[in-house]
Amino acid sequence: MDSWNDTHLQVVSTMVREPVAGERHVQRQTLKGWCGGYDGDELDEAIDDLIKIGLIREKGRGTITLRSVQAGKQFLEEFDDDDDYVWHY
Repeated sequence: MDSWNDTHLQVVSTMVREPVAGERHVQRQTLKGWCGGYDGDELDEAIDDLIKIGLIREKGRGTITLRSVQAGKQFLEEFDDDDDYVWHY
């Protein structure tokens, strides 16, 4: 994917803040609840996009986790042009 929108950035930022990485994983529904103000289908699409590039891993029974907090921070630093999400960490 060439373009990352606010939904992608919100998902990654939320997972970095919590942090949801390593041994900690959450249900998609839980993460979507933490990302209030976004459509559930839009969030599912963003999560799927991030799984495709390997930033998020999907574990058994539909739980998800970041590859690492550092990888999430690097993603935000690279694609958050307006610094709307980088300040969260």
